[in-house]
Amino acid sequence: MSSNSSNIIKIFTNEESRELSGEEAKDCLPCQIMASFAGLGAGVYFSSGYLFKNDKDFAKNPQWWRSSIRLLGLGLIGFGIYRGGQGFLWDKNREYKEVRF
Repeated sequence: MSSNSSNIIKIFTNEESRELSGEEAKDCLPCQIMASFAGLGAGVYFSSGYLFKNDKDFAKNPQWWRSSIRLLGLGLIGFGIYRGGQGFLWDKNREYKEVRF
């Protein structure tokens, strides 16, 4: 078996860190859209209370825990809104990678 057939060793032995070039450090529009929708979707799910809808055992999930999960959901909604508006509403000088399909 040749040493080039598997990259498992590269996974466990990372290369030294390096500075990213300008093109590597740019954001891409599909990444921004996916992050925005993921943040909004998870935030709506956590803050809606649907997570604890059928939970009758209050000892397993006390009120402080439920409130913490809802607060996390609100934070994720805020992240989704921020990420969705980035480059359009604020941070307007942001440059994106060219995406080719």
